[in-house]
Amino acid sequence: MKKPATSPETHPPYLPPLPAWVTQNHGKTLESEAFLSGACLAMLHMVLVDPASILPAELLRNRLALRAAEACLKLEGRRESEADIRDAYYLARAGDAMGPAGEMFARWRKASAIGLTQRDWLVRLKACVTEAVAQELPEWIDTAMAQRAGQGGSPVERAAKMIALVMNVFPREEASALICGDVVLARALGWTHTLPLLGLHLRGRDLRDVTAGACHDAVARGAQDAVRLSHDLVRRAERLRAVAPKLRAKGSDEAVALFLSEDAVLPSTMLSPRILGTSIPMTDRAARRLCDRLVELGVVRELTGRSTFRLYGVA
Repeated sequence: MKKPATSPETHPPYLPPLPAWVTQNHGKTLESEAFLSGACLAMLHMVLVDPASILPAELLRNRLALRAAEACLKLEGRRESEADIRDAYYLARAGDAMGPAGEMFARWRKASAIGLTQRDWLVRLKACVTEAVAQELPEWIDTAMAQRAGQGGSPVERAAKMIALVMNVFPREEASALICGDVVLARALGWTHTLPLLGLHLRGRDLRDVTAGACHDAVARGAQDAVRLSHDLVRRAERLRAVAPKLRAKGSDEAVALFLSEDAVLPSTMLSPRILGTSIPMTDRAARRLCDRLVELGVVRELTGRSTFRLYGVA
């Protein structure tokens, strides 16, 4: 029997999958590492420029920023988990110190939110690094981005050069170096925003002697992580969007949009008394009921296991 025609709206969300050969061991020569990082970046680029716009891109950036924050804290000898970092960032009151964990997450979030095609991108990048590094940035970025025949013309090589410039002068500024490296990489690739990739996988010994090979390897693994996470978030986002029409609370559409952009939502400050980023009011009781309803529908989960100060994220 001939199957009935389906409209584009009935098709399941689709993003190109990672081919199996991408995750195979191709050796540790610079050529093989460069080939693999290029292939992974090409796959990630296809995901990011998906014309159907089914990917919650801001949520992807914030989830990767959380992972990068955890990795950078480890480089500093700290052992905060993702849950610890979430608490430090989301539970801090306006104007209060967030501590090292919250501040690290805030830096990566700000870096990932920079519009790289806007004129003020460098000014905003300076706000993500220490003052000493910020003073050197204009010259260092010009050096890293310079295209000379045979002298580090690829995006990953430019990012490696940027990281090395920072680390050679400020060997204890690992987070600043990695943020700058990921920004240079994204700019060289023509992306509109930074994705934390190098910040996820470069280790301490890699930063003491920055090589193109180590950066290619980190980029390949980071891009694979980002593609896998994108597939996961698309599935979760589609489930949340599908139940949105069932929600009757005023401002539910705006609340759903918030869940599709934030790694975690604290109802008492991000939904009430107004939904974050809007002028739409919501009572504390309505915010709690909305979150409970989304949990019942299986599209949001409580992230902390606590009875108070709960955080919610897409399930």
